[in-house]
Parts: sequence; C-alpha cells; structure tokens
Amino acid sequence: MSDASYKPGSGCRAVHRYLYQVCAAATAIALCVIPFASTSAAQNCYYVGNTMQCVDSGSTDVSTTADPPQDSGGHDSGKNDRNWMIPGVILGAAALIAIGQHLTKERTEDRGDEAEGVQELLREGPQLPKQFNTSAFGIRGLIKGGWPIVVDYEQLVPGRVQLRIAVPGSEILTYRLDQFGLGRHVLRFELPGFLSDGLKPAVVAMTAADDQLQIETLEGFRVYGIGIGPRAVGSVAVDQLEFSPGTLLVEQGDTAGYAFNSRSDFDNAAVEFMRVSQSPDGIRTRYVNGKRIDGGVHRGRWIGSEAAYRWNGQDEQERVSRGRHQLQVRVWDDGGDWVGAWSDSLVTVR
Repeated sequence: MSDASYKPGSGCRAVHRYLYQVCAAATAIALCVIPFASTSAAQNCYYVGNTMQCVDSGSTDVSTTADPPQDSGGHDSGKNDRNWMIPGVILGAAALIAIGQHLTKERTEDRGDEAEGVQELLREGPQLPKQFNTSAFGIRGLIKGGWPIVVDYEQLVPGRVQLRIAVPGSEILTYRLDQFGLGRHVLRFELPGFLSDGLKPAVVAMTAADDQLQIETLEGFRVYGIGIGPRAVGSVAVDQLEFSPGTLLVEQGDTAGYAFNSRSDFDNAAVEFMRVSQSPDGIRTRYVNGKRIDGGVHRGRWIGSEAAYRWNGQDEQERVSRGRHQLQVRVWDDGGDWVGAWSDSLVTVR
C-alpha cells in the first residue's frame, strides 16, 4: 500500500447531547453555550494570554444528525527553515512540555514566508507528527478569523482539557473544555476575528492534564475529530469511521477494510493507519502506513464501498505491523478548510 508520492500524517458513534452552560468570569468558563428558545445562542469565551474574553456569536452546540521513528512527519527538515514540524513525543509529561514550548515558539519566532506556509498546507493538508500522545498533541493547519471550529472528544476522568491555538505575533488562544464535565462532547464555536483576516498557518493543540500541577497527561481521554472552516463543521464533517475486522491474521491473507462518510466536499483526502498502545499517561500513537484518496471526497459519499479501500497489515517497508491499529483520516479543501478524524474501532494485527 506504500505510495512513493504520499506524505504521511504530516497527515463514530453519534452523540446526541446539548451542552448548556452560563458564561461567567467568576467561574472561568472557557466556552459557554446558553439556551435560547428551541435553538441555542452562544458566547465564545476564551483566554488571550491570562485574560478571559467573552463575545456573542452565532455559534451553537453540535449534536450529530442521522445523516447517512522519532521524527515528525510530513516535511523535509533539510529544506525547512521555518521549523513547521510539530514535536512527535509520546511520553505524556514530556509531550505536555514539548507542546507548550512549541506553542510559544509559534507565537514568538519568525517562521519565514507565511504565504509559502499557506501554500504548503493547501497542498499537503493538516500536519500531524508520525507519533504522538493523544492526551497532548498538536496539528499544524490553516485558520481564519471568524471561521467555525468543531471538536469531538471524550473525557473519562477529571482533569484540565484545553484547546490552544497559536499564530505568529499573537497571544496564545486558550479554550477550557473540561468545564463541560465528563463524557463525550461535540462542540462548535467561532474563532475570534482578530486572529487573521485571511488564511494563516497555526498550531492547534489539544491537551488533557491533571488539574493541579498540569504536569501529567490524563488517561481516558480521546479525540475523535477536529475541524476548522465552514466545510468542516455541522458536526465534524467526517464521521462514521469504520475499521474492521477486530482481528487480522496476516499469514492467512486477511486484510482490513476501512470506511467513512463525508458531509462536505473536500478536494483532498488521505487515510493513515496508526499503531496504538494504551499507557497510564494516555494513548500512544505511531504512524504505520497511509495513502492519498484520488479525487478527494464528496458530500454524502460513503468512502469504502470499493475493494481498493483495504489494508494488508503492513507498514511502508512491507513489514507486518503487529498490534492494535486505528484509522486516521485527513481531508482538506483548496479553500483552507480541513478535518482530522480517528476511528473508535481498532484492528489487531497478528
């Protein structure tokens, strides 16, 4: 399944839940949804540096409908003066430190030609490391002030969950998500307009840490999807990810099938197979193999109905990758919208 022209990783079940919260500085709620008649009006509450701000917006809570190695991946470090790479760290405590440092560097250090960075992300899509801890990881993607963002995540144990966004020359934008309590949540809100008038590269980071010292990552935390841009929302625009069978016996010639649904048109798409392991500091994920989907994806199209959408359990060097694996999907549009999504189901290769 290896594709010489493919750049990896450098690239659900429905949840019907309404999250109604009152936005109040006294309780330091970072993202608030206030009920309004049969719909919900919303306030975006976020931290810019250490200052919390709340602004009215048209954002709403989302509930899904019944519609059918050590290097970071994706860029050649020899050509990369901008240091676009996200640190690929899987040890929880170290990952928290690395993500924090990278967000600060993104805000303060010169990344060179911003237009070149935009074009690179339009070509290659949202960038993820080849390995990461799902309780502390970053995505490099495009943003635009006023664009919607959606995140689908699950928190099973108490702690501090933050969505942070860093762009050059601005304070780090922080949303507190743990205020919505334990369980699985799908949240949608609007990015503040001051971030950018046009497309701009940014680091979008999710971290789940202990609530006291914030030096240890949480287990029992997963992100199922995150997307930015008008095409990316309504819930997460890529959903119903399937990856099966539960066990793949390579020596018997078994292959794993994968499938997903797209709620929007995207010009580009890629699937990646990630080996995962559970540890006390979170789920550790490593890239194994992947491929681009020719022609992108179209609204309402079920990807996976053809025999070509199967995986043989091998890595890019055609070696058997034993252990548990997860499907990772990235889609992106020539207009800058993008989504990253991960399957709930796992395939164990034996």
